[in-house]
Amino acid sequence: MALIALLGAFLIPFLLSSLQGLTHVLTCQQATNVPFTVELPEHGEPTISSSSVITREQANGLCGGLHLDMRVGQESASKVRIILPINNGTKHEWQGSVKLHLGGTSVPVRIGSIPAGQTRQDVIHFHVDPGTHEINGSLLIGP
Repeated sequence: MALIALLGAFLIPFLLSSLQGLTHVLTCQQATNVPFTVELPEHGEPTISSSSVITREQANGLCGGLHLDMRVGQESASKVRIILPINNGTKHEWQGSVKLHLGGTSVPVRIGSIPAGQTRQDVIHFHVDPGTHEINGSLLIGP
């Protein structure tokens, strides 16, 4: 009985841990700091705006050589298309995901395996209600 209790004590961290929707373990998490603002008036066309400031530290990429170049475009009057390409500028293969912050909701998007020197991407279609919404992302990388 004591042996079973001891084994159970070692299993508690595994049973209580959560990858929060991810399919890989994280070794690096870094925000892109390129927010997009989508403004959808009650009547009329939506407006999508963004701005980016590149610093010397960011020129080398996120997480030691990876680049996430988020793009947002209008798909219809109430829907936007979010393109999430990750370029791997390192010598190693990585598993990549992007945690999208869509207003108050956080959604992990699995990009998958990214071989050295290649780019992988995913496209998300997001329904936008009238009002102003901010879209931002974080790069989530694992081995």
